[in-house]
Amino acid sequence: MHTLHAAVRRTLALALLSAAAAGGSALAAQPGLPSLDPGMVAALERDLGMTQDQYRVTVDAERRVPTVETAARQLYGDSYAGTWIEHDADGQPRLVVATAARDKRLPAVDGADVRQVRYSLYELDQAVHALDQSATSRIMRRLDGVQSWGVDLPNNRVVVTLSPGAGRAEAVLDFLARSDVDTGALHFEVSEQVPSTLINIYGGIQYNTCSIGFPVTRGSTKGFVTAGHCGSAGTAVRIGGTTVGSFQASNFPGSDAAWATVRQQDTLFGRVWQYSGSTTTPVVGSAEAAVGAAICRSGYRTGWRCGTITRTNVSVTYAQGTVNGLRESNACAGQGDSGGSWISSAGHAQGVTSGGALGTDGTNCGIAQSQRRSWYQRLTPMLSSYGVTLVTN
Repeated sequence: MHTLHAAVRRTLALALLSAAAAGGSALAAQPGLPSLDPGMVAALERDLGMTQDQYRVTVDAERRVPTVETAARQLYGDSYAGTWIEHDADGQPRLVVATAARDKRLPAVDGADVRQVRYSLYELDQAVHALDQSATSRIMRRLDGVQSWGVDLPNNRVVVTLSPGAGRAEAVLDFLARSDVDTGALHFEVSEQVPSTLINIYGGIQYNTCSIGFPVTRGSTKGFVTAGHCGSAGTAVRIGGTTVGSFQASNFPGSDAAWATVRQQDTLFGRVWQYSGSTTTPVVGSAEAAVGAAICRSGYRTGWRCGTITRTNVSVTYAQGTVNGLRESNACAGQGDSGGSWISSAGHAQGVTSGGALGTDGTNCGIAQSQRRSWYQRLTPMLSSYGVTLVTN
């Protein structure tokens, strides 16, 4: 393992300053797919150029992911290096699995292309964990210039994103050196857009200055999940000027999760607002989508926007502290979208908006999609830790 110490800081600094952005068979549609959701199709066509036929086969591909991933984990064991979705030049999706096994002839996984890579998923996640530990050490009080770090499955690396000029900062070099991470697993990118929590008005409906994520229940109690930076436990929840409940639990930083109550007379709908007249899309479950999968989000500032999942297990350094375990997407977002819903093209709830690397207009919608970074807090850990149940359609 090539570890990073003070002796190589000069070399690392040069590497940071010159960092650049990152640079099987297609799956056929299967019978029995659900009818298309017009609002979802329209948004995917607008943001991803996806046709109805491509939407159908994409949903089919996403449904295959759990089976393929389970088979790959069993086949490759500790050398398993991830599962994701790729699209060919015609927009047709394919599943890809990776392994760090050194065997020249790798066993095939039915329904997926197999890639041989250097690092296992465990090694990449351990690298993120080591960076997390370095960021939260008593010595590292602030991480000015370090915006985020997370696993990039298709490129088999951990991407560390820095602000311009941060490669010269002693704090950044110390942060990396103290993590003792294999530098071969790291890739450095520079972004002028700085992470910011997204606080303003509602996603589905307005509450306080944030957006409702997904309606949930806890026994007979009604409520919703949202972003933790939107309020602390006890914070009153106001909708349309009426106090309807309060935050029951909130975690931020570290994670960016919260849940709050509403009144018994309020009606919960397992649907996400699409900001096109009064159209909504149904929530059918909470199965997590794969890297490369299409995903859409809803929020007050930028409305209903779509993209793909680009990175997993991402740690982001906001002004208030570091949040770990987020997922990253190239769907655009803006101030006012915090806490809002993220949902897969198959209708599964994915998480709530945490933040984004924003432009001067308070959104990242004007930034090229290849450079766009928005983050969401995963839903499944929130449901489990708060003991709440997702409301589905």
